[in-house]
Amino acid sequence: MARNHPNNKTPERVSAQPRFHQHAAEIQAYGTVSHLLPLDLEEPVRLEMTAQLNQLLADTMTLRDLYKKSHWQAAGPTFYQLHLLFDKHSNEQVELVDSIAERIQLLGGVSIAMAPDVAETTRIGRPPRGRERFPFSCHAS
Repeated sequence: MARNHPNNKTPERVSAQPRFHQHAAEIQAYGTVSHLLPLDLEEPVRLEMTAQLNQLLADTMTLRDLYKKSHWQAAGPTFYQLHLLFDKHSNEQVELVDSIAERIQLLGGVSIAMAPDVAETTRIGRPPRGRERFPFSCHAS
């Protein structure tokens, strides 16, 4: 796609391709709290609260992903009911993730956000990549 720049007669090329190697400057380190917010909580309290909330956030994000995995991989005679149930639970986790992350931000902290960081932080074990048998399904072993 080409567009004309107002001060230049030569068309400028515009690409819709993502720019994977762009990085913005970090303005607040993970594990710190901002002093710019007018909060009556002391810094050590806010640091402890954001650390605990980030742990909860990582576990909640993992639980959300486990529900979505089950939603995608449900099979068998109760497929439709399980598919809907897991989707419902996944969506509820999405709402919780948002609320927890926003609370961390309100406390002046930095919420965990990227999958590799979540995987390092969560206390929930990683499931196998393949399809798992649901303990309550009617599938034969």
